[in-house]
Amino acid sequence: MSQLNRYSLAPDLIITYVDGKPKLHLPSVKRTFEVDWKVCELISMITSDSKSLKSLFIEETELKIIDQLFKNGILIDKQASQNSKIKQMVMEWQDWDESSWFLHLQTKNTKFETTEEGRIQNVEKFRETASSPPQYFKCNCSSSSISLPLSTKLSDQTLINSFMQRRTCRRFSGNPISLQDLADVLFYTGGILFTNDTHSYGTVAKNSSPSPGGRHATELYTMVNACEGLKNGSYHYCQKHHALHLIEEEENIRPFLNEVLYGQDYFLDAAVTVFYTSVLNRLKWKYKTSKVYRLMHLETGHYAQNFLLTGSALNLGVFVTAAFKDSLIEKKLGICGINEVAMYVSGIGHSVPDKATRSDIEYAKIVPEDVEIRLPIGEHS
Repeated sequence: MSQLNRYSLAPDLIITYVDGKPKLHLPSVKRTFEVDWKVCELISMITSDSKSLKSLFIEETELKIIDQLFKNGILIDKQASQNSKIKQMVMEWQDWDESSWFLHLQTKNTKFETTEEGRIQNVEKFRETASSPPQYFKCNCSSSSISLPLSTKLSDQTLINSFMQRRTCRRFSGNPISLQDLADVLFYTGGILFTNDTHSYGTVAKNSSPSPGGRHATELYTMVNACEGLKNGSYHYCQKHHALHLIEEEENIRPFLNEVLYGQDYFLDAAVTVFYTSVLNRLKWKYKTSKVYRLMHLETGHYAQNFLLTGSALNLGVFVTAAFKDSLIEKKLGICGINEVAMYVSGIGHSVPDKATRSDIEYAKIVPEDVEIRLPIGEHS
């Protein structure tokens, strides 16, 4: 027991129990150790103030275990731990709880093969062991399908206008948008442009939004509140066939949106609200590294940016939010929350015309001349 006084636990040590077996995780070095539960009890003695705790091992065995724990970085010298960069991160990130720094450390500096020789070897190995690729889209068109109009060219807008007009809208009129507008937004957000066969990874889809490895794990679900030609309710967008599948008709979706968006009532009058999900098996099939958990969030961000810019190009109000109740989305859409998870929420609709001027606006000096910028909503009397 006296030997333990020399050490402290690694600041990033996480202990999990899978199938009743304890595992020690050190995300900073990406190492996992499966141990006996008695070893965990020995570890717990380090942080205990009780003087009456007795080791479960004879002294010789205890010293050997302590030595192994120290060599593997689970125990560290107390003096060395005071200046630990990992400890500093754990302390400074504690407002975000353990999941934040654990994920960051676990996915930091993940190795990716960059040499041509290494890539060829990895592809050959993958080809030998991989199963058939999962389908790159979700389709319910055989049970019901609502075809959407073909997308338009948005020819009266330039990219710079979309950038300048993109502003989070918190005042929607509630007026319906056209089915054409919805079709354009969905297509340029997640519609499939073309597919092609690859030598090792099966058929891949190419969208206007980028995706890690062309896996396109993102699915789009629309909550229709006011759209010409559509009943109110929840739909799934089939990216393959550019069509909608009605999940549930619901005349008034505002109560659900109010609850799922934690009372962000300024979004309730949007004509259409879109839920983004990620189908994990599409990514896990190709990538075995936890860093892909970062990439699936980035992919969703790419999709959402296309949504916002397309909506702005159509001169509609747009918004995006990450404040939502995952479990309610899962229940509404009928997804499990394990193989398909909720990721993001955005919406579109007609904004309330704003006549008020803002006195606190200071334009950046680098903004191009003669470009109209959509400003924040002014104060109304």
